[in-house]
This record gives sequence, structure tokens and C-alpha cells, in this order.
Amino acid sequence: MSVFETLAGVLRPRPMSQAVATDGPASSTSYAVVTADVVAAPPPPPPPIAIPESAESEEPQYIEPSDKEKAMMLWLSNVSHACNHFQNQMLTMLYPAIMADLGMSYMELGMLSAVRSVINTFAQGCYGLLTPFVSRCKILGFGNFGIALGTFMSGLAPTYPFMVLARGVGALGSSAQHPVGYSLLASYFPKKRGSVIALNTSASNVGTLIATPLAGAMLIIMGWRQVFYVVAFISLIMGVVYLIFRDYGAPNRAGSGRARLAQGLGSYARVLRNRNMMIIALVFMIGAAGAEGGINQTYFTPHLANDFGYSIMVITILISSLNVGQIVGPIVFGRISDRVNRVVVLQTSLVLSGIGTFWIANMGASEVAWVVGLFLFSAVTSSRGTLTQAIVADTASDADRDAAFSMYFTLGFLAQPFWLLVTGFLMDNFGFATAMERTSVSYVLAAGLLLLLKTEKKPEAVAS
Repeated sequence: MSVFETLAGVLRPRPMSQAVATDGPASSTSYAVVTADVVAAPPPPPPPIAIPESAESEEPQYIEPSDKEKAMMLWLSNVSHACNHFQNQMLTMLYPAIMADLGMSYMELGMLSAVRSVINTFAQGCYGLLTPFVSRCKILGFGNFGIALGTFMSGLAPTYPFMVLARGVGALGSSAQHPVGYSLLASYFPKKRGSVIALNTSASNVGTLIATPLAGAMLIIMGWRQVFYVVAFISLIMGVVYLIFRDYGAPNRAGSGRARLAQGLGSYARVLRNRNMMIIALVFMIGAAGAEGGINQTYFTPHLANDFGYSIMVITILISSLNVGQIVGPIVFGRISDRVNRVVVLQTSLVLSGIGTFWIANMGASEVAWVVGLFLFSAVTSSRGTLTQAIVADTASDADRDAAFSMYFTLGFLAQPFWLLVTGFLMDNFGFATAMERTSVSYVLAAGLLLLLKTEKKPEAVAS
């Protein structure tokens, strides 16, 4: 019964304080807009009806989310984010069968990934314009519907062009998870942003961790098309549940459509003029400070197989150690950052990332050393994202937070393909050690950039 009671508490209408007009003897009371009484001048002759100036009224004060709502939103966001990462990672296991059935070449496979990446990147930059019009919970709900639709279409794909279309639809839906999801969590947990964002990131990495073995097991009992159908159903459920929740700490949605559009554009302008926001975005963009996840997924396995001759079993153990570090690291650093200066924690994390990357670059062929090294390496490097995202949430006001996250992820992911190509070029021409040493330098440069941050008073969260 506790689950049903909790859902009932979420669905039950919550009271809001009434806004009461301060002028006029009999001004009407409203929950959203205060309407002044219409006052007519005395006859004769009867003049047009005169409407007095709008009386000043108090803003409606919404009750903050209850502890049950906070807990349910956190777990919903964790599960949906993990499902999002699961869907991306499971493709590693599905691509061989898909390529065989649809007659795809490696070039076409690369184009499929590139199209999805471009759609996802540019879509992430638009949500700051959308949130003044639509609840963030609804955006995430319909985003999951988009993921479900794209995933279901992927299972139906009869040809390569249809598969590109299907993955593009899925990418459009999944693009809301990072900017809108993190902004929503920052509104629900204004005093624990570092810990909550870290937990959400770690939950997403759990999805990445279990994707390979689970997708492989599913392929034993069903075809790749059926795998898509099952995962699509899960995203559909996530979307329905998101529609239940309220959007606490949302931007102001009063006024005309033109006014709300101007509000969204104004948020982007303020974000672009904010020195601290641009520095944090640069930290995300510089080299591995924003692309270590893609570098790890793309180049570590070939290096371990080709340069050391490790078997698939050994490589699986090593990559699993890497994935476990990605789960533990963000939680540890996120909790610390809620208790001490977050920028100092981020600088420490980046310096440790540089040291750890240099260590990995020059590591020998000891399996035990690789297990320990990859765990520590991923624990410190993966914490960068959660810490920078928490600083974004701290720096931006409630009104500008959606635009801030949109710009942060768009700028960061725009640079990722470039650094992936640079790393591939260095590996082809100079080897793994040189490529990773370049990566270690980028972490130190990113730590130095943080010295340019201006110390500002953290904007206080405003419940809406």
C-alpha cells in the first residue's frame, strides 16, 4: 500500500497560498492572476468603463516538494538516465547483427553514429527556449516517448536510411535528459546539488555497466529487433511516470508567448555574458576534460587487445573495473563538494585526473596494475562532469538554469568529436602513450582555467 499512498500524495492537488490584491475594497482573489474589479464612473453621461491600474499583489507561493516527491523524482531520474545510457551502450552488442541484416558498411555505421550525435548535440541547446512554455516534467515525459518511438522504429527498420531516421528520432528524445533532467534535480534539491547530480551520474553509469552483458544475454533468447521492442516499452513507462510530477522551481511562465520567448532569449544572453559560465563550459570543452568518456569507449579496448594481446575475458574484466570507477568516483567527489568549496574540489579532481592519465599512458602489461589503475583513473576523471554541472547549477539563477545547462552541454559535446579525432590521429602516428599524455596535459590546463573564476554569491533557490 505504501507505493499507492506515495503516488496518491504526488497526484493529490497541493494547496497554494492565495494572491490577494492590496488595492480596492473588493478585489477578487485568485491562485494565478489577480484581477482588479471593474469600476464605472458615475453618470450622466455614462462614460466608458474605466479599469484601474493592476493592483500589486503577492506572488503565489507554491509549497516545496515533499520528501516523498523528492525521493520519487530522484529515483525516476536515476532509472530513466540509466535506461538512456543502457540503450546507447547496448548498441555495441547489436551492431554486428544489424550490419549483417541491413548490409551496412563501417562507413555507414560511422555515419549513423555521427547523425545521432549531431542531432543530440544541437537539440540540447534548445531547451532553454522551451522551458518558459512547457513544464520540464512534461518535456522529459515526452522525451521518453520520443526515445520509445525511435527505439521501436529501430526494431522495424527494413533499410539503412530508415535506421538512420529511427536513431535520429531516438536521439531527439534523449537529448532532454542531460540539460532538463539536471536542471530539474537542481530545483528539487537546492542544498544537495553536488551529491544528487553525482548520484544521478553514477546511476547512468550503472546502465552502461550492465548493458553489455544484459544485451548479450537478450540476444541469446531473442533477435536484435525484439531487443529494441523490449527497451522501447521501458522508455514508454518512464515517460508516463514523468507526467505525474510537478515542475518545482520552474521559470516564470506568465505573460504572452512573445514575452516568454523574449524571456528565454534573455536567459541565453545572460548565460553567454556570464564569465563563470563560459569558463566552466571551456573546462568541459578542453580535450579530455569533456571527451574522456568517448576516448575510453573508443580506444581503450583496441589498445589492450592490440598492444598487449589480452583475451576478451581479460579485457572484459579491465573495462568492468573502469566502469565501476565511474560509478564510485562521482558519488565520493559529489558528497565532498557539498561540504567544502566546490571549485577547489573540481581543481583537485582535474589535477588527479592528469596524474592518473599519465600513469595509464605509461602502464606496462600487468593485469593487476591495469585493474587498479583503470578503477582509480575512471573514479577521478568521471567526477569532472558532476562537479562542473553542480557549479553550473550554483552559478545560474532559477530563471536562467535551463539555458545554462543547454549551453553547457551543447558547447561541450560540440568539441568532443574533434578531440576524438585528435586522439585517433595521435594513436595512429605516435602511439597510445603520446595520445594519453596529451590528454593528461588537458586536465591540468582545465584546472588552471578555474583560477579565472570570479567569486560570486551563490543565487538562492526560489521555490515556485
